[in-house]
Amino acid sequence: MPRIKTRTTPYHRTPHASAPAATTSGSVQVLRTPDEELRGTAARHLLGDVRLRTVTSGPCETISPACPADVADEGFVRLLRPLSGELWVLQDGRSAVLRAPQFAFCDTTRPYRVVMPEALTLVELLVPHRRVGISPRHSESLTVRPWSGTEGIAALAAGLLAGLDGHGTRDLIALDLLGSGVAGLTAALLAERMQLAPEDGELRPSVLMLRIQSFIRERLADPGLCPALVADHHKVSLRYLQKMFQEHGTSPARWIRDARLDQCRAELADPRCDHLPVAVVGERAGLYGAAHFSRVFRGRYGMTPRDYRRARTSARTGAQR
Repeated sequence: MPRIKTRTTPYHRTPHASAPAATTSGSVQVLRTPDEELRGTAARHLLGDVRLRTVTSGPCETISPACPADVADEGFVRLLRPLSGELWVLQDGRSAVLRAPQFAFCDTTRPYRVVMPEALTLVELLVPHRRVGISPRHSESLTVRPWSGTEGIAALAAGLLAGLDGHGTRDLIALDLLGSGVAGLTAALLAERMQLAPEDGELRPSVLMLRIQSFIRERLADPGLCPALVADHHKVSLRYLQKMFQEHGTSPARWIRDARLDQCRAELADPRCDHLPVAVVGERAGLYGAAHFSRVFRGRYGMTPRDYRRARTSARTGAQR
């Protein structure tokens, strides 16, 4: 989780208070009363490399400084969806006022501000840039542009975010299975938004990256899937493809391998796939050879595929007692 500087001065919004104005200094005009008490709770979960947090809070404000992806941690797209109450978000010279089912996103590699002018419950997701195919350089024109949450992919995303809050800690296995799906849905949202601005040449590399990642996910079982095939299909040079992935701190080959391992991990964690031998799980994601599959899986997750499935089964049995 990127470091976040939080200012916990309580606020009180009067009927005459206005929404925050985005300025070059990022300042927010609010009214406060000294007798208000700040209260809040937060619960965090990991969905693979996607991070989920649900927050219930009294009035407060958070100020997040830039967290460059190449210094402290890799950058994230941060989706914010209020479940109740009102939320103000400011970044990149823009501001938005959100109420359910609306949501918007920020980029953690640049400063942003989130204000809760009243008691509020929200759910947020942190999705790595490399999982959604957009770099910090290309995200600036997309931040703090709300989705209505009432139609199309946005409605699906709004409903999913609300549903994630409902899981709480009751079924962490189910939450764990959602990581890849949540990342894919976030990528689809951003792709849809970017497609609305085809004249913006700055966004074309990100649109292409999203298409490439979708192409890879659809063909994971193909043993012939490789960077050269991906580059040829999208009519770009292998060198250009490598440069695109390098912006996200990875390579085409590594991204393909990680996508395959993500799928395997999801199937090994899914009781509905228990009838599949471990080797078959690997083959369904293009990882052929039981020894090879076991070696690369252990290198990523610290245990063999068989041990991972066994640990999940033991955890579920213990939770049911």
